[in-house]
Amino acid sequence: MARKITLRSPLSPVALANKLKDALGGEKAAPRAGVCGHGTDQDMMLFIYRPNFQNSFATNLIATMDADGSGTRIEGRIGPPGSARVFMWIWFGFLTFFIAAVGGTMIASGHSPAADALLFVIPLGMMVFGWGLWRLGTWNDAKDSAAILKFLADTVQAKEA
Repeated sequence: MARKITLRSPLSPVALANKLKDALGGEKAAPRAGVCGHGTDQDMMLFIYRPNFQNSFATNLIATMDADGSGTRIEGRIGPPGSARVFMWIWFGFLTFFIAAVGGTMIASGHSPAADALLFVIPLGMMVFGWGLWRLGTWNDAKDSAAILKFLADTVQAKEA
């Protein structure tokens, strides 16, 4: 799951945004391997780009930036995107509802669910598939989070506050 993060950079928000634009090439730049994304003096979105590899669950940093004394306070969340979590909640919620509804209907009608266990194999298999999808999609989460934080430390001298 995404975790909250607070960083502090000695650069002003405008200087920080300019450094990010120089390092990343701006919002319209073609992605290249490594840390990509964009940032303004108010917000940023960073992610790891791997050529020839698509992953909707890939780790990203979505943060806001506010002036903090002579520097900038960066607050946001780093981890898999919220849309991936919502998708998995819907996936498992529907399958759980299906299993409960079919099992409940069978029990209410006096029919043993164990007799037709094959009805439950497909949704249970889909649950295993969903777990595997999440696991494979977030496989590099710790490594990608560390790479994004290292990029910010190297580029804009951002450190955990």
